[in-house]
Amino acid sequence: MKLTRIQKLYLSNFLTGLVFWYGIEKLFMKSIGIDAFGIGIATAFISIFNLILDIPAGILADKWSRKGMLVVSAVALVATALTLGTSHSLLQYIIGYAFYGINVVATSGTYQAIMYDSLREDGHADLYSKINGRAYALFLVGAGVANITSGFWAYHFGYRSTYFISIISCLMNVVVILSIREPAYHKPEQKEKVIKHLGAVSKEITRMKLLRTLAIVMTVLAVVEVFKIDFGQLYMLRYISQPQLIGLLWAAYAFTWALGSAIAHRLKAHLTPLVVATVLPLVFMAFIDNAFSLILFMVQAVAAAALFNQIETRIQDSTPSTVRASVLSLLSVVGRMVSIPASFVLGWLFNAYGAFWALRFVAAVALAVLIFWFWAKAANSAEPSAVILD
Repeated sequence: MKLTRIQKLYLSNFLTGLVFWYGIEKLFMKSIGIDAFGIGIATAFISIFNLILDIPAGILADKWSRKGMLVVSAVALVATALTLGTSHSLLQYIIGYAFYGINVVATSGTYQAIMYDSLREDGHADLYSKINGRAYALFLVGAGVANITSGFWAYHFGYRSTYFISIISCLMNVVVILSIREPAYHKPEQKEKVIKHLGAVSKEITRMKLLRTLAIVMTVLAVVEVFKIDFGQLYMLRYISQPQLIGLLWAAYAFTWALGSAIAHRLKAHLTPLVVATVLPLVFMAFIDNAFSLILFMVQAVAAAALFNQIETRIQDSTPSTVRASVLSLLSVVGRMVSIPASFVLGWLFNAYGAFWALRFVAAVALAVLIFWFWAKAANSAEPSAVILD
């Protein structure tokens, strides 16, 4: 059976998520002597690395080839697996993170842009939220399957082996991406020089109150994502220590994030409830120091996934194809600027005061987002943009 372009993008998303070291990465880092502050240093490094390359990568995706950038991303993930899997120190792990940074920036905004343009070329742009939510859900399902496998695989064959078996899915992904026909919709629109292009990107963000508001929300919530993604396993270790259970919990996190992405299109008129549902579980967790907080961790993941899907959809609908990937990359860069100090602060809090106080810091940041959101709604209540902010 011949796969359609969208089905190939679905498959590529699944294979992109099928990385077997994600579920036990922090356990492996601890096993080679990297503590919480070292994890913070590594996280800050990749944030700085991506900060430098994210916008050029987005522009390259717009001006050269989105399909080509996805191939670069998959190959970089192979190099990442080889380097991280042979690491014995923080320095070598950071070198591996450089390759991982290339993987991240090459996909930042690129999957979304090629998906949107493929749908628009086929006359189905109105289905973007649903289709992209499904695609991202498949990415997370891939991650969930890998996470379930990783804990048991690591228990029987060692942490390092999870890095090496990930190379197989990465190479399969390269084959799938090479078979995708790239949409031509955006190419005729794209003639200006890079500096002019970057100016157009900045103008798109600054001229629209909607984009400014959403950019602030995404930026501040980047602190929450650093905690969940880069320190989440350390937080789970406060209550559970077995690698098999950590892998299962990390899989549950991926599946709940997938659920949020899959149902996001049904919540397109409910941004405010999504913001509330993203923040409140973290606030409750700040007062609950037991394993029940892990359930709230999963609930928050569903809401956050749906929220980010809807924010991204509004950005896609509000920007022309010529700058679409670049706008997403620029917003990603702003988030990374916040992630850098957040990584150091969270690493220090974990080392000096423990996971619970690090969580309380994150909850306070999330609460600030909720306050800002309601302030923005009140300030714009008499303007047309207030309709978009529901």
